[in-house]
Amino acid sequence: MKTLKSKLIIAIALVSVGFTLAACSEDPVTLITDKTWVIESVNMAGMDMTPAEILASEGAEYQMRLKADGTVIYADNMGMNPMTGAWQFQQNKTQFVVSGIEAGKSDVNTINKLTATDLWFWHMDGTDKMIMHYKLK
Repeated sequence: MKTLKSKLIIAIALVSVGFTLAACSEDPVTLITDKTWVIESVNMAGMDMTPAEILASEGAEYQMRLKADGTVIYADNMGMNPMTGAWQFQQNKTQFVVSGIEAGKSDVNTINKLTATDLWFWHMDGTDKMIMHYKLK
């Protein structure tokens, strides 16, 4: 009887820990939306590009803001020249799709890691697969 009681107490404790951990993990919506994300690096074909190199070659899309209302805003490093479109989660919030930036084109971005301050995702640009790393501004 004592062994059964001990096992029951351990089982209850483990379930409680599981519920506590689940409750503490933040929802991707809360982590990603209504914040300004600034590009930290891009890795394409094994080559890392710094923000300065990205600005020199791309010019814009330095800052990204995914708003809770489903709109997305990309802007340059000063927050100017905004481009707007739409975004939405898919695949159980492991991907977000951006559309409306370029006519008739949408981009699927697969989240690799998301924390309160960092966002890493795979971005497909045509046939080029890039690892994007953004930091919270």
